[in-house]
Amino acid sequence: MKKLRFVWIDDQPNKVEPYRAAIEHGIQNPKLTASIESIEVKTGLLDELQKWTEGKRNKPPDLFIIDHVFNPTLPFKLNGSSVAHLLRNTFPATPMVCVTAKYDSPKSFDQDDLSEYTAIFAYSQLSQSLDDIFAIAHDFPKLAPGASKPKEHLLTCLKAPQRDREQLLALLPEELQNPTHAATQHRMARWIYGVLLPRPGFLYDRLHVATLLGLTLKGFEKVEERFTKALYKGAFATRKTPHWWLSEVHRLLFGGAVEAPSNVPQLAGRALPGIDHEDFSVCYVSKKSDPPPDVIAAADATKGAELRVVRREFAKQHPNDPGTTPGFETRYVLAKKRA
Repeated sequence: MKKLRFVWIDDQPNKVEPYRAAIEHGIQNPKLTASIESIEVKTGLLDELQKWTEGKRNKPPDLFIIDHVFNPTLPFKLNGSSVAHLLRNTFPATPMVCVTAKYDSPKSFDQDDLSEYTAIFAYSQLSQSLDDIFAIAHDFPKLAPGASKPKEHLLTCLKAPQRDREQLLALLPEELQNPTHAATQHRMARWIYGVLLPRPGFLYDRLHVATLLGLTLKGFEKVEERFTKALYKGAFATRKTPHWWLSEVHRLLFGGAVEAPSNVPQLAGRALPGIDHEDFSVCYVSKKSDPPPDVIAAADATKGAELRVVRREFAKQHPNDPGTTPGFETRYVLAKKRA
């Protein structure tokens, strides 16, 4: 069992204690635990951090957990992201995540704030996010851009299928090109966790794979083992929230020894051995399983809205969608009228 070191910076040390036992107990797959060192945010924070870093420079922690909004009045109006930026100068190979009670308050963050963290977690959901936190701490060192070609190195960290590599190389941000930039490793982590994993395109989560196959989540469980080779096993992969390479799902669905009865993935998925009519996905709007629903749409445009499985005709582009990005799919929201 590997033990990691987390440093938690917060203006209220009592916030740390409710989560200490869960974090120090760790997660079972893989077997990881962590010790927590707490640094309290006070008016003399800058001096305290300076002294602290002098003693830890050669023994960096595996993860910084930083509260974003500090209640004490600090010089230069410091907040969590500014502290993260300062720490990165000394600890460029240590990931930094934010924990905040302001998770659902958009005005609490701007893009500069967000760019300083690999991920942002709500205090209320922290216990449910431990797998992600441990994955970030454990896998971040793998992204170290020691290679002369950081983009190719990133693809190796993703364990990307050969068929996806060329397209991934073409769309990876140019900011990942410089292997000597101190923030390259951090930028790689942010792109994986903030773009590749949450946005359907190259990777699908469980609900998207089930819908692609025309099945309910329970129906997908019956055939999930057939798609084991499509599982994403790259950086920040977790067993709690698995993802599958879409190209590999298609290959396993249509490239088997037995020819698929249809080139429509929903129909081919429904014809897999062991699948019954009760396993067929049902459109949330029409309440029908035929024709199969083919997209996932948010119930509304608010953050964290529930997702619905529907026919494309009952959805429209999400108003907060940044637009079509090569390699990634459009996000949808339920439409009041048919598209």
